[in-house]
Amino acid sequence: MTLTHHMAGKTFHLIHIPPAQAPLGTDILLHGHTHVPCDHTISGCRYLNPGCISRPNRGAPASFATLTVHPNTEILWQLHKFQA
Repeated sequence: MTLTHHMAGKTFHLIHIPPAQAPLGTDILLHGHTHVPCDHTISGCRYLNPGCISRPNRGAPASFATLTVHPNTEILWQLHKFQA
């Protein structure tokens, strides 16, 4: 299942397994699956993954993230490393 949402002049797409190429018109692709945090851009689309608190993978720290959207200005992504 996926969700596409338009907010603050951006198109967000939420999906569990990240595709090699984001759907046409997507500005921000939010995904999971790997349990590894990421913030990178592919073909103009920003891919964001908050990682995982309960089962981090590939040596990644336990983590979660917050996403703050300011109307027509900026997208603030902050990764938080979780310490038990």
